Amino acid sequence: MSIPGITVDFDVDNPDLTGDSDTQNEIFIQLFNSGDGALFDLLYREDAISNFSGSPLTGKERTEFFKEFLAPKPFLKAEITHAYVAGDVALIGVKFSVDSTGPDGEPVRIEGNCTDVLRLGEDGRWLMSIDRPVAGTLLPQ
Repeated sequence: MSIPGITVDFDVDNPDLTGDSDTQNEIFIQLFNSGDGALFDLLYREDAISNFSGSPLTGKERTEFFKEFLAPKPFLKAEITHAYVAGDVALIGVKFSVDSTGPDGEPVRIEGNCTDVLRLGEDGRWLMSIDRPVAGTLLPQ
């Protein structure tokens, strides 16, 4: 599969967020901006929780949300604010913005901060375990 704009190589079938926060941020952004919700969801452990929808979602509900939300290809910008790794767990802070289109067709920007917890799996891949973005603002463009 070819994804336009890829700047960091990764296995599309088994993406890995890596132990390096800059590389993991770039991979996360690339897959988010691809618009492929099913592919993006591969960055998450099966039991991972994401509240990107405003409610904590896991499993199939999380995957379906990502498919629907990413289909119109919103554009994510994200900057790591802090990163700590302790053994097989990483705590990552992120400042983000997402440019998208509102229900009325008008451009919308969501800005906020995110706290992520990644875990290193037995297969050697770093995947999202908890994804907790908190939108500070919803700004018309």
